[in-house]
Amino acid sequence: MSTTQIWIAALGTLALFSFLWKENPAYRFVEHIFIGLTAAHVVVMNYDSYIKPVWRDSVMRDGKYVLIIPFLIGLLIYTRYSKSINWLARIPMSLLVGYGVGYTLAFNPLPFLRQVTDNFVKFQGKTATITANNVLFFVMSMAGLAYFFFTVSREKYGLQYISTLGRYTIVIALGASYGSTVQGRISLLLGRMQFLLKDWLGVLQ
Repeated sequence: MSTTQIWIAALGTLALFSFLWKENPAYRFVEHIFIGLTAAHVVVMNYDSYIKPVWRDSVMRDGKYVLIIPFLIGLLIYTRYSKSINWLARIPMSLLVGYGVGYTLAFNPLPFLRQVTDNFVKFQGKTATITANNVLFFVMSMAGLAYFFFTVSREKYGLQYISTLGRYTIVIALGASYGSTVQGRISLLLGRMQFLLKDWLGVLQ
């Protein structure tokens, strides 16, 4: 990385950190640059990876003109900017969501199946600690599912106690997930601080 690039990255990082003081023109300027570069990168990558090869190679060279149909359907998403025909934008969105769900369940169901199969654990473990952990895991998983069970009144069969335990289980899981997210953000912060102190200022070796 050249000296000019290091200075640009350092000043941009400091401008973003200035938001900790208050929102200011320097922060907004760098924010707009970042969003603009990201949007431009996405557009260029999609054009080079999908639009150009499909239009140039498949349609124009190989004569697969049927591919023009999904292209036109995709253009319907821009009808959302017209109040009179904005309902047409639902067609490509519904096809995209349906295709995504169908493709995932047909060709990549492993993450979803793993979430189900991981709930089937043996209570008896190699140690008492593992056994207690397996039992606690099963009980809290079932309680979490019971919290979303609305077809039977919770006043029956003691479901009010089970659903309460399920609510606490969900809160604990969300707290752990949030803690993991915070750890990831702290890792990013440490990376930027290391860049500023080592690559920019040369304080660290």
